[in-house]
Amino acid sequence: TVIGTTGSYGKTSTKTFLQALLSVKYNVLMTPESYNTTMGVVRTIREQLRPTHQIFIAEMGARQVGDIKEICDLVHPTYGIITAIGEQHLETFGSLDNILRTKLELAHALPAHGKAFLNMDNPHLREQAPHLQVPVVGYGLTAGDYRATDLKVDRTGSSFTVTAPDGTCCRYTTKLLGRHVVQNLVGCIAVCHQLGIPLEDLSYPIRMLK
Repeated sequence: TVIGTTGSYGKTSTKTFLQALLSVKYNVLMTPESYNTTMGVVRTIREQLRPTHQIFIAEMGARQVGDIKEICDLVHPTYGIITAIGEQHLETFGSLDNILRTKLELAHALPAHGKAFLNMDNPHLREQAPHLQVPVVGYGLTAGDYRATDLKVDRTGSSFTVTAPDGTCCRYTTKLLGRHVVQNLVGCIAVCHQLGIPLEDLSYPIRMLK
């Protein structure tokens, strides 16, 4: 099973969090460090992917329209997470519309039985969600199918509660600080839960993140 992660920001930390959380149940390989180009993904597959791996997480970076589609054509993701749309690499993209179109290449590459996980706190993604041809799972702090509530941040870390679409909820604590960190974690929790991992099973790996 291949999961793609992309976004103007947050994609690397999301990939790292997701690998740690999914490892509760699955044997997971992710593209290392900033290996987020076609060449980096190919190198990871050739050097590290084994038959024993159950999930491959591919970080997908882009500097121009078509870059993410090229990676998707290579790895054929079933699931995709888009963390945010913002004015990154405007010198090569030329416009925010081009950035949005490029990031959405991941969602458009997913099969009918796949799912796109979108950060619904981002207005650009929230606006695009109804127009996608693939099932969308939204997440965030203010909107989405999976939402973090009762967020508390102090010098020791962050704590928050996530409620799933089926009504189950769980309180989490992490040493990491910041609303953006919690936002990315909620996306990872959503993916894990959709892939059959109970919310409570994610408490320990979230607490151990550094």
